[in-house]
Amino acid sequence: MTFTGRWESHEDQPVEFSVAPDGNWDLHRVLFWSDLIPVGKDHIRAAGVSSTASGLVAWLSTRPNLQVSKPRSGRIGSDALPAQVVDIAISSKAVNEVSDCPVRACVDFLTWPNSGDNVYGLAEPAVLRLLLSDVRYGGKSHLFAIGIEGRDQADLKVFLPDAEHLIASAAAPVTPAPS
Repeated sequence: MTFTGRWESHEDQPVEFSVAPDGNWDLHRVLFWSDLIPVGKDHIRAAGVSSTASGLVAWLSTRPNLQVSKPRSGRIGSDALPAQVVDIAISSKAVNEVSDCPVRACVDFLTWPNSGDNVYGLAEPAVLRLLLSDVRYGGKSHLFAIGIEGRDQADLKVFLPDAEHLIASAAAPVTPAPS
């Protein structure tokens, strides 16, 4: 990846790499994930969800506490990996799912292999642009995901050019998975 300016990382492991412009970690960030796992409100793996971009998007769209945009086509990285892109926010009718939520509503909905009790979710008014691509590496199919998180819709809009520049520069030894 090509970073413009100073960025900081708070996670660098095989299933997650996350970065933010220096000093802005609490405002917005870019999260790179491998093999996301959908979880319900009790952090239990959602049954029957395929480990594909289409499977995850379809499942996210069924979550009543989330507002998920219609999927659109996108590209990831210098190799232009095909991706499905959705924007995710907390629904205005959401019921809080997290006991220690500091705002009206929080929803946890993702985890990853070997995460222990770690889950990913949103606290209102945060928003997430999620890019999902079915890829192959190591002789196996994987779900590659990039999240662009903003503290709210206005922050995401301001941060998108920097995040998209970073994502466009990314390169990895992966190939698109066959459909």
